[in-house]
Amino acid sequence: MRVRRSGLSLLLGLVLLLSAFGIQSPSIVVAQIDPWTCEAPAAAPAASPEEEAAEASPVAVEVVPFPEDAGTVTVFAAASLTDAFAEIERNLEEANPGLDIVNNFAGSQALVTQLIEGAPADVAAFASNTAMNNAIEGEVIADEPQTFVENLLTVVVPSDNPAGITSAADLANDGIKLVLAQEDVPVGGYSRESICNMAADTATYGDDFLAAVAGNVVSQEDNVRAVLTKVALGEADAGIVYTSDVTEDVISILIPEEVNELATYPIAPVVGGNAEISEAYISYILSPEGQDVLANYGFIPVD
Repeated sequence: MRVRRSGLSLLLGLVLLLSAFGIQSPSIVVAQIDPWTCEAPAAAPAASPEEEAAEASPVAVEVVPFPEDAGTVTVFAAASLTDAFAEIERNLEEANPGLDIVNNFAGSQALVTQLIEGAPADVAAFASNTAMNNAIEGEVIADEPQTFVENLLTVVVPSDNPAGITSAADLANDGIKLVLAQEDVPVGGYSRESICNMAADTATYGDDFLAAVAGNVVSQEDNVRAVLTKVALGEADAGIVYTSDVTEDVISILIPEEVNELATYPIAPVVGGNAEISEAYISYILSPEGQDVLANYGFIPVD
């Protein structure tokens, strides 16, 4: 929590005045960001030759046409998909007269809550398998999810970089104002996992890296775009976002591949939605044309 200098001086003056008259001063409580705990990585099971072959071979996608006068398709999509899905909306509506795509962008965890509480939608596209699993447990997903794109993390700093940050290791420097997404937001969870990966490499990042970074967190946002906005406006020295979110308003600082976290984006039809137009929309997202649009915005295609 930041306190304006004038307000802090007034508060201290009040404390001294109370002490002079023998009156016990009230406790001053300063809000702090609780540090997180890093879990030991689980050993990944060895892939069978059949699984390795399946991963190496892209799955052929059959594009399903939209019906004539398809009407409205409502898509609940992670905030990081805003620009790419907006272009996809324009492309599909131009190619399909009578189609009206309504996008609802928010943090994945907020979208899951909306769906479970009964918000109507046809398609759900989240930024993590955890969010999709929560939606499945909430019985709002109508069919098997499919991974349609991937993403990586990057540190972003304001264009004038007032804190002089040049590497991810600098996030532990004294006095750095770091903004992250909340832990239950996919990018917030991925960010903490990446920081834990760095902390495990004590030779590079030092023994107290985790505690130092946690102590530098001044704000936790409810979606990745809010993190980006705070950094771009100079309200923080640094933040962690997806590489696809980087704009000309900020500078991107590399997070090394060995400590980065790969974000996986699943998509699926929603219970109660229009199955026919959901299938057509999802097939376009998985098609070469849809994947090209996503790639143009910095996402990693899966085909």
